[in-house]
Amino acid sequence: MQGLLSDVPLLGVLELIHTTRQTGVLEVQTDVPFTVAFVGGEIVSGGILDWLGTEAIHACPLLVDAGMFMFSPRAVTGAPLGPYGHFSTDWARLSDEWIQVCQVIGSPSQVFEGRVPLFDVPGGRSVRSAALSAEMPLFQVAQTVAQNVQSGALEPRGRFEWQRLKLQPTKQRAALHPVARLLDGERTLGDAVDQGTPVADVREYLLGELRLGLRFSGSGWVLRDLVWETQHLQGGEGERVMGG
Repeated sequence: MQGLLSDVPLLGVLELIHTTRQTGVLEVQTDVPFTVAFVGGEIVSGGILDWLGTEAIHACPLLVDAGMFMFSPRAVTGAPLGPYGHFSTDWARLSDEWIQVCQVIGSPSQVFEGRVPLFDVPGGRSVRSAALSAEMPLFQVAQTVAQNVQSGALEPRGRFEWQRLKLQPTKQRAALHPVARLLDGERTLGDAVDQGTPVADVREYLLGELRLGLRFSGSGWVLRDLVWETQHLQGGEGERVMGG
């Protein structure tokens, strides 16, 4: 089973797989490519590249009208992540709420600082780093950050978790792309920004490399965050560096 998301709603595809009790893997190719694995019509796993699990699936877009899908029947094992009705309802709600939160914070990769627990450290913390440190659900921390940004208690530092990455482009890519020419496997993407490259240009480069097949540990959450940022940080809004 395969088709275009412009012709068939993704929610309809999921419902069909569930009601017909299919076992296999659904691949969705859109701005955020992701997979969902089913056993007997129940969702047992899935995510974005190597970012897997319930949090990752709930961060995947449900209302998409461009791209394609393909369901491949195959042997899959695993326990349901929850009753399909409840899981899909939570997915629909969180998919929508993530959009609202990222309209404020950009993405969970953005670093914030202020007099708020977890973020009251020199230089601040990214939402992802704070959630990992506190062993709290990512969306819960992101929602709290959004509320504190709106109240003025937190401000963005203009840095992102993915700026810690060190990449070593191939000779061909290093010669073709101005951002790639600044990287040598030792310098971070943040170093490229510090040397004067706009954050938006570095983001565009990294997203392009991921779409071309670049993979590393964490590439799934990086891809998800980059897409959120391209959608919600227009014109550099939210990327200013806090003074002081």
